[in-house]
Amino acid sequence: MLHRPLRRIDVARSWQLAREEFARLVAERNAMLRRHVDELDAVRHELHDLRSIFADVVATLRQQAEFDVATLRRKLEIALARLERNPTRPLQ
Repeated sequence: MLHRPLRRIDVARSWQLAREEFARLVAERNAMLRRHVDELDAVRHELHDLRSIFADVVATLRQQAEFDVATLRRKLEIALARLERNPTRPLQ
């Protein structure tokens, strides 16, 4: 039968190392969480800015479209007025 050399385990030291490793992992997790929250805040701020810009673009395009429609209506009214029959002129 083979004999293995006995290895002495320091339980107190093992627990201390485990606590230190756990504390390191918790600190790393908290640092990652802070970074992710900061990045998320930056993305939310950028999204807010982009929505504001988009709303401004839509408002500007809407105003331009309304102006274009008004211009086309005026031109249409002028063209229709030209086409109206003058009652004093003969049909032929």
